[in-house]
Amino acid sequence: MKLQSLIVLLALITFLTSCSNENYQHAIDQGMKELGQKNYHQAAIYFELALNEKEGDRDAASYFDQATNMERAKQAYKEKDYESAIKSLDVVINEQNGLKTVQDEAETLRKQIMEENNQTSSVEEKITFINELLKKNNMSEAEKELQHLQATISSNEILNVYESKVNELIKQIELATSEADENEQLSNSTNDEKEREKEREKEKKKESKQKSISYQHYTNERYGFSLKVPSNLKMAPPPTNGDGVRFYSEDFEVTAYGNHTNIISENETIETYYNEDLNSIPVNIAYKRLTANWYVLSYEQNGLITYKKFFFGNEVANTIIMTYPASEQSKYGSIVTHIIESFSSSAY
Repeated sequence: MKLQSLIVLLALITFLTSCSNENYQHAIDQGMKELGQKNYHQAAIYFELALNEKEGDRDAASYFDQATNMERAKQAYKEKDYESAIKSLDVVINEQNGLKTVQDEAETLRKQIMEENNQTSSVEEKITFINELLKKNNMSEAEKELQHLQATISSNEILNVYESKVNELIKQIELATSEADENEQLSNSTNDEKEREKEREKEKKKESKQKSISYQHYTNERYGFSLKVPSNLKMAPPPTNGDGVRFYSEDFEVTAYGNHTNIISENETIETYYNEDLNSIPVNIAYKRLTANWYVLSYEQNGLITYKKFFFGNEVANTIIMTYPASEQSKYGSIVTHIIESFSSSAY
């Protein structure tokens, strides 16, 4: 009886061991299958079952750790927790008894995460830099950097999560630029008004100066021209032929005269006199203008400014010439203008 009982017990142990081995192998096989399909959570469950069948089994323990950490890495990566994901992947890679295929997958995913982490870190640094530029009111540089950032984000789907931040920066720049434009317009308006006020003051001073200068009127009976000159100018004795007049002071001189045309050559034109004057003046001409019936020449020679205006007609021509020191331009410039404006020619 004792022998029979021992045989039954041994048979039972053999049966149970056989069943346990079958369960273990089944769990391992199923876990491998799930790993092949990258179902790491389900694979970990099967490897845990295998550990229950063979407690302390190195292979099952290693596979379980790999599957569990791959699942953790995937979840952390999904949540953009790159640091935690890399830590879990390092466990998978460094598992001494682990599966090479899973380690290779972990290496690939780690490289992908590292690259993405570098890209996102670069974007975050750029966003921080743009914010610093905005704080310093460096809008042009901030806008340029933002354009580069937009191009980077639009070309990489991974970086799409930063679109909202970029749009916020765009709004900040638009708002700041708008405010700056308004301030500039206000400033320009104020400056324009100041400039207009200065011009008005200049005109008032000019008018006041002109009013303080009294003028005498002169008319030439022979050639019919007339003009006004400052009363303080002396008039030189007129020429016997009555063709003109000369007024002068210590440093200012006005000469006006008339003449008949077609004297230099037949069929004269205004260009005849204009070209003759150009050829006779030995210095550079500062200002010249030719029209159909008059021309102006202005130049400086030996420290004196000469201003000449010539009026051309079919029968007669009128000429007015004024000279004064170049150093006294501010004094005599407005007087010359007043005299020219008062000049009435009989040439046309």
